[in-house]
Amino acid sequence: MRSACRLVLWLLGAWAASALSLPVAAEEGERVPLSATPAKPPDTPADKKLATIQRRFSALTEMYGRSLKSGDPVTRSIATISLARMPTPQATGAILEMARTDREAVVRLVAWQALLGRARLLSDQQRDAWVTATWSMVAQNLFHGDLRIGLLELLSAHPIAPPARKLFTDFFADTNSLDSSDIPTLIAMGRALKEWGDAQLVELLIRALRSPGTAVRAELVLQAAGICPPWNRTPKAHDVYQAWWKDHKDAFTGAGRKQPNYKALKPQYIPSPMTAADMDPKDMKWLNELELPRFQLDQFDFAIAIDASRSMRAELERLKRDVGIIFSALNMVSREPRIGLTVFAPGNTVEHLPLTDSPQRLASAIQKVDIIGPAGEEEWAGALSKTMTGSEWTRSGQHSKRAIVLISDEPITDPQHERCMKIARSGAKEGFRIYGVMIRALGNAHDNPLAVRFDRTPATTDDKAAMQRRLDGKGGKGKKQQEKNDRSWDYYQQIAGATGGKAIEVRVPQGLLGLGVPPGTGDDGKAGKGGKGGKGGKAAKGEQADKTDPMAIAPIYPGGGPTNRVLSMVLVDSINPEYADRIEPFVHILVAYCQKSAQHLNERRTWREPGPMEPNRNP
Repeated sequence: MRSACRLVLWLLGAWAASALSLPVAAEEGERVPLSATPAKPPDTPADKKLATIQRRFSALTEMYGRSLKSGDPVTRSIATISLARMPTPQATGAILEMARTDREAVVRLVAWQALLGRARLLSDQQRDAWVTATWSMVAQNLFHGDLRIGLLELLSAHPIAPPARKLFTDFFADTNSLDSSDIPTLIAMGRALKEWGDAQLVELLIRALRSPGTAVRAELVLQAAGICPPWNRTPKAHDVYQAWWKDHKDAFTGAGRKQPNYKALKPQYIPSPMTAADMDPKDMKWLNELELPRFQLDQFDFAIAIDASRSMRAELERLKRDVGIIFSALNMVSREPRIGLTVFAPGNTVEHLPLTDSPQRLASAIQKVDIIGPAGEEEWAGALSKTMTGSEWTRSGQHSKRAIVLISDEPITDPQHERCMKIARSGAKEGFRIYGVMIRALGNAHDNPLAVRFDRTPATTDDKAAMQRRLDGKGGKGKKQQEKNDRSWDYYQQIAGATGGKAIEVRVPQGLLGLGVPPGTGDDGKAGKGGKGGKGGKAAKGEQADKTDPMAIAPIYPGGGPTNRVLSMVLVDSINPEYADRIEPFVHILVAYCQKSAQHLNERRTWREPGPMEPNRNP
């Protein structure tokens, strides 16, 4: 009630203030100057509507601005995203100040993304302040994962300079064309290079074609830049591109942008501000939106129950690589995060690590995990039961959450489903929320990533149509068997739904392609291990070490990849689903930043011509 009264007072006070200093965008790309605001009380319906909208923008700007002073970095981030919807100069100034001075890296990155979304509204002075803040953030190594895409777009809106050239070479040295989390950045690097038209960087990349450890990603960047002889992932690539460059150098370097064009920048994670045309002043959602609550959780207990049968080797390796990302993200959204781990397999096989607040202990335990168990029916129910009872969970409440993520690549059987539902219903009464993750095979994993939809961040890609095409594609099972399996896959959603949770389908390539190492190998380059009783035998199901082109490029994961999608699903729901439209972009930015904590592998390849039965490496 008190918050509602304050909002009414702000609306009344803003009536007088709106005529003094509040320009508002009336149409897309248009700002209404001060002189356009009537000096006398509005007397036409259009004038009255615009004045009402101005008061709404002013009141909301002031309200969100108050939350920027919160001691909770999550609340400051959500307030910044809320403020980013307002087209007022006061909002721009406050967001710019957050990007320059906030003490938390993630809050500064949220503000940076908000400025990217309102680039067309910035004055030249504000643009210069933004660029200065950007280089300060680069010096602090804040741009990771897909955050590098927006950064490259800002820098390529200006003529090439030595600091940008060095950053480009640093990104190239730190990326890996076998790692799906790096593919969007490599494509963005090519697009930036095309804008710059920089001969020095092109010639550096052509030289990199001489080494098997750099040749594939160098060719990807060159192709993305429009340097387009036919793909040639062989030792002859250097000569092919050198010849192309000799004939096209002048045209390529002459196309480089000469004047800054930051007004044309597009938003990545945070949409552009509203315009007057976007707001309906009679819509109650604006009057009902009061002061933002506290978003940071006090305690967050998060457990992973993952299938460790033979076909899940790649997902176990992903967990080892990304456990640092998960812990870093939870540490931002909660004061006291804990993570537990349960691995399960057929034969009533269940192994459990209780909840721990030690990232070192968790990482050590996960690094020791290997595929386990005989062939047969996975022990989903036993894993859920052990996860719930094997730890002392924090009491569930408004700011304390209990989450369990169940991950498997097999449809749940009827007997297991029946047991799981009983466990889920019991857990729901104790505040547990279960989330299902169904791992399915990603078809066409060896395609040219430049031919895949790429709208600046895969986190925003709508992959439903692509998934359906793959389900309907060649190599599928018979229709009756597929329908039976589809019903079994539905059990994930039913189990999660019994606790108020959700289930998602995640598409990944077979084998280790996409994780930074070639499929069918470990990070030491040796063939993958078999399960218990199977060591020294063939590679685990799905690894297909002998069928994968050694020069393959990692695919772009639909939806941004498994770790991104799992954390987005769980964190949006756990923090506050009523604010999902603002929490989701925050989570995407957070997860991208936390890529700094991923286990990075250098790209290691050797030259070898494909055999007659291997895929054609030329997309």
